[in-house]
Amino acid sequence: MSWTLEAMLTKHGFTFPERERVSTEAEAVASARRIGYPVALKSASAAILHKTDVGGVALGLGDDEAVRTAYGRIREAVAARVPEAAADGMVVEEMCLGGVEVLIGVDRNPQFGPVIAFGLGGILAEAMGDVSFRALPISRDDAREMVSEIRGQTVLDGLRGQPGASRDLLVELLLRAGAVAEELGDRLGSVDLNPVLVSGAEHTVLDATCRLVERVDPIEQERVPDVSGIGSFFDAASVAVIGASATEGKIGHAIVESLITGGYDGVVYPVNPRHEEIMGLPAHPTVCAIGEPVELAVIAVPLAAIPEIIDGCAACGVRAAVIVAGGGKESGAEGKRIEREILDRARRGGVRLVGPNCIGVFNAANRLDTFFQPHERMLRPPLGKTAVVTQSGTVGAVLLERGESIGLSKFVSFGNRIDVDEADLLTYFKEDPQTEVVALYIEGLADGRGFAQAARAATPRMAIVAYKAARTPRAAVGAVSHTGFLGGTYEPWVGVFRQAGVFACNSVEELFAAAKALALQPPAAGGRVAMLGNGAGPMVQAMDRIGDMGLCLASLEKRTALAMEASFPAHYVIGNPLDVTGSATASDYARGVSLLLDDPSVDVVMPWFVFQDVALGKEIVPRLSEIAAAAAKPIVCGAAGGVYSQRLSAAMEDAGIPVFSTVDGWVAAAAALAHRGQVLRAAKRS
Repeated sequence: MSWTLEAMLTKHGFTFPERERVSTEAEAVASARRIGYPVALKSASAAILHKTDVGGVALGLGDDEAVRTAYGRIREAVAARVPEAAADGMVVEEMCLGGVEVLIGVDRNPQFGPVIAFGLGGILAEAMGDVSFRALPISRDDAREMVSEIRGQTVLDGLRGQPGASRDLLVELLLRAGAVAEELGDRLGSVDLNPVLVSGAEHTVLDATCRLVERVDPIEQERVPDVSGIGSFFDAASVAVIGASATEGKIGHAIVESLITGGYDGVVYPVNPRHEEIMGLPAHPTVCAIGEPVELAVIAVPLAAIPEIIDGCAACGVRAAVIVAGGGKESGAEGKRIEREILDRARRGGVRLVGPNCIGVFNAANRLDTFFQPHERMLRPPLGKTAVVTQSGTVGAVLLERGESIGLSKFVSFGNRIDVDEADLLTYFKEDPQTEVVALYIEGLADGRGFAQAARAATPRMAIVAYKAARTPRAAVGAVSHTGFLGGTYEPWVGVFRQAGVFACNSVEELFAAAKALALQPPAAGGRVAMLGNGAGPMVQAMDRIGDMGLCLASLEKRTALAMEASFPAHYVIGNPLDVTGSATASDYARGVSLLLDDPSVDVVMPWFVFQDVALGKEIVPRLSEIAAAAAKPIVCGAAGGVYSQRLSAAMEDAGIPVFSTVDGWVAAAAALAHRGQVLRAAKRS
């Protein structure tokens, strides 16, 4: 650690042990005597990030001979492992004993710019990987959440008689580290304080490193979300299909077919210079040859031809364009250059872009539909409360068809998204009366900080759920070849999602489950769940999952248990979960759900149905529907099976009660409702 770094950290309130830098063995012994035994001896080189790994640290040295021996050992180890650091000398430090070692670091993240990390420090930092993140700047509430999120709370409390760490002090240290990052500004590469020894309300920084940079990556130069022209993607009165085809099976043919057969009542103009008519509509050689206003263009031609087409669109007043073609940044430098040219021309002409490399947009209200997937192959859902935004058209198609059960408001697949991005759409949907939930599939972001700020501004008004794929290094490389965006390591994403009020999902299944629950049920007052079912297996599996999802089993009030005992046969297993066994009837379920809803210690009621059991009749659907309609608490159901089970599940969902066919989806739904309640309470407090 440089003395300049120590001076800056000291200015911001960090404290250090007494220490002296030495260049010889004799100086080390003399320094140790002045400081007082026991002491620590460390390499002074800033080139060594983890000094312990290279044999560059000796602790608890109690006398002159121990210092001499350690000095020689460290010198030899560093010379062998890091030769360039051998001449940097060593540091003799006061030996600090007792307390908890933590890590505090700030770093320049490729997606979100400056971020801050907190976790267990020393050797536990890498051994446990127990670290929480937030994007800077952070509030005191952000810092408090970071401290509370790590799994090692018992370590922070102090183990085996060691003093614990004051949570208030840890919060204050995080805020101080944020101030250090702010002072460094654009020079910040990283600052790592590891370990910081915390004992009660006292702390000592035992080691610190700093890396400065000369330039800031453009990814961090966030822009203000731009909603201009976005309405034209959803409410255009006229659409031109450039590259329309008269040949069935061609993409340009399928797009025209989607627009004219799906219920869209705007004007559709096929554009193709080789045809006079396509699918009964007059064809035009260019957009400007149409001679009538065109609000939206769907471009289905190779990417290299699109720059000139964008000029033509701009010249005749087109406000927005969907670019279907791939071959952009995901294919290499030339594709990236073409994308840049397309964007430059679009910005000069005032044309907003979705794509390239996408399947386009859909508005369930007016049935505007730019998809090249025929209706007989891909369902279009009815109008609902949920918007879907996805980088992957394949994932988007899955979510679109699953949306048949709950309805969607709008859908955007934007692939390489060179223009309109998540921040723009979240800002737009925040003001859209038809959208109450947004489901995001993300592989990487072009403007991570802009996304975080837009999400944070939107979540008090609407729920946002997100599945971030490309979490591992290998998957991140795959994301580059897919949509041209680097995924990046996942841990900072979790922190940014939490900071912005976004519910983080671990699969497409969880993503849709969370969106469905939020669209159909009210937010929960907390995370205490109560389960009942006529089959114990799914409930046992759910008990394994709820802790990981921020939920817990509710401790039922005594009166609830007594009422259950009075209501049910002796062979039913009373408690939480309530196992009503295979002999349960619709009346048993109705009674059990009602009792759990009435218990003030329960926030979410989770029935699981084995509809295959003969005792459970079809009347469960109207019985539960009546109860749910009067309930202020959310109900999320589970049921798995074939045609009969699916039919009853669909009937329940028609009544507004979500049903999930897997335990993961069932638990994720409950967790999303609990998270939404937490976000709304936080927004109300602020």
